[in-house]
Amino acid sequence: MNCVRAIAGVLVLWSSSAWGATLMWSPNSESDMAGYRVYQCSQQPCTRTSGKASSLATLGKVTSFNIGTPVVTQYYFITAYDFANNESGSSSLVTFTPAGSPPPPPLKSPPAPGGLRIDSLG
Repeated sequence: MNCVRAIAGVLVLWSSSAWGATLMWSPNSESDMAGYRVYQCSQQPCTRTSGKASSLATLGKVTSFNIGTPVVTQYYFITAYDFANNESGSSSLVTFTPAGSPPPPPLKSPPAPGGLRIDSLG
């Protein structure tokens, strides 16, 4: 699996009070791609190696995942995996901050490449 191409699309977070929040991303086009893994952290740094990320879901070839309506600020990223269970590098980090919460602290390092965009509706 080409880890650079694995998560080259945009990871988007959108929310509405009626439906909760949903992560969305562009599909991976590699022939051996089996699915995606969604990770969640309650604090930064939020990476697979930080010890703060927990696996939230292992998905097939879908390109969205409903995270519900978290009541505290949460951080999310996804990875792709192939049929041999090789895992790609992480997508950019996306942050969900509930309405009425203070904004999260600024990142200490610039976000990873990958065109991260956050959209919030509602």
